[in-house]
Amino acid sequence: MQRRDFLKTSLSVAALSSIPASGLAKGSEWVNDQLTDDWPIARLKDSENNSIDFNGDDINRPHDAFWNIDGYIEKKGGEPKSFSEDLDVVIVGGGIAGLSTAYYLRDKKIALLEMDFRLGGNSKGEQYKNSVYSTGAAYLVEPDQTAPLGSLLTELGIWDKARRENSDHTTVLYNNKFTSPFWKGATDKAAADNFNKVFKRLAEIGAEADFDYNGELAKSVDHLNFEQWLTKEFGDVHKHLLEYFQLYGWSSFCGSTDELSAYQYLGFICAETGTLMAYPGGNAYVAHKMAQKIRKDAGDKSLRAGSIVLRVTTEGDSAVILYEDAMGVLKKIRAKQVVMACQKFVAKRLLPQMPKDQADAITMLPYRAYLVGNILTKKNFQSPSYELYCLKGQVPPSPTPMRRGDRSFTDICFGTWAQEEKVDHSVLTLYHGIPYDGARQFLFNPASHDKYKAKYLQDVEPILQTMNLSMNDVHGIRLTRWGHALPLSRAGLIQDGLPQKASESINGIIHFANQDNWMNPCFETAHHCAIEVATKIKG
Repeated sequence: MQRRDFLKTSLSVAALSSIPASGLAKGSEWVNDQLTDDWPIARLKDSENNSIDFNGDDINRPHDAFWNIDGYIEKKGGEPKSFSEDLDVVIVGGGIAGLSTAYYLRDKKIALLEMDFRLGGNSKGEQYKNSVYSTGAAYLVEPDQTAPLGSLLTELGIWDKARRENSDHTTVLYNNKFTSPFWKGATDKAAADNFNKVFKRLAEIGAEADFDYNGELAKSVDHLNFEQWLTKEFGDVHKHLLEYFQLYGWSSFCGSTDELSAYQYLGFICAETGTLMAYPGGNAYVAHKMAQKIRKDAGDKSLRAGSIVLRVTTEGDSAVILYEDAMGVLKKIRAKQVVMACQKFVAKRLLPQMPKDQADAITMLPYRAYLVGNILTKKNFQSPSYELYCLKGQVPPSPTPMRRGDRSFTDICFGTWAQEEKVDHSVLTLYHGIPYDGARQFLFNPASHDKYKAKYLQDVEPILQTMNLSMNDVHGIRLTRWGHALPLSRAGLIQDGLPQKASESINGIIHFANQDNWMNPCFETAHHCAIEVATKIKG
């Protein structure tokens, strides 16, 4: 199923979620009380209002290990002769897919192994004083409360703790003004009928179409890019809409409308004709609550940050997992089942028994990078909406490594909007999806952090002025780098069957649960894939 279907399907997860949840979250007050070292939301010192290097990806340890795994194991003293423990399930990766899998299997003997020293994958956040904001995935689209994701949020006690905004309040920055409602033609009132026509059609598709990955919509439009679909569906489309769609593609997929699958794009944009939900810290808030519940029910050792998996093999009817723990000690676990909740290009390196055709399929899957900048202001302010895209009245061309264009961030989420700006420092979260291949090599240049920091501060100044703020009101800026976090929803991938081949279970023991199972970069996909795998393991 696609993102839109995850929001309304009432697939039963009662058997997986029968352990009762307790307690209610209380927004930012709850976050403030519950943070510890490896949780998805990091607590900053008062002096850490500026980053001196990128947060996010830790490139040194995994690159050191994965480029020569055998050599790394030898350097660490070789594989242990005995097992440190026997478990029911080992989960490799502590992002949303891994945490969701652990959540639904928390009544078993489990260990989730996450190589980063903080859980959450790219659903992480930070707390500066009493301001809590996202450094990665920022929001959810509101599901039916009876759908699996709605049930999860209800079980965690946070269904009614999100702040919500519907599409009637969609705001953009245009001509240095906050302009709303965008979908009703606020940027060009003479063309309001064109905007309304497009929005109405997207809402109809969202409400009526079958978004199953094997359904008719996937078969009919996955091979089309979104630009082709727009032309086929509407003919001429207003340039402000085209610009919005291009920026939305960059921000949500790290891809341009002339390369993204129309099917995948529609799954996102149609869902957003409904209502979005934002928590303090973004999706890290949900990840944090899941992790807290997992540890309560399955024990503190069920989630192990700082644990880098080096090899996963099958022997008979079980699996052998070799990993290095947070103290740098090699350990070996025997488990009945393994869930690879990491990205496929990582999993391929860890699975020497993977069939060649499956490894070849993974090699064909594209991934892209993005940056997040969080600007902390010296005082709080009232944000005009949760999110806004920055329109210039021109459709930007699709970038390439040699022609990157003049845009930096595409959209802004007001990072403390979910706290109703009842904070000492309001936050502007700048999203900069990098919509071309090969961006990672530029991001790992030692000068990149300061270069992007200067660019963001330059480009955000007109927006601050629109809010009656100046550069003197900036308290700090913190940058986060995600080097290859987003699977690219390229046109034709689903119909070519590459993600399906890449996600096939190995020997009935090793399974895959990640948003790249369907090359669909959202919380809903990761969560759904986790439910599928957990159901299979539960039998």
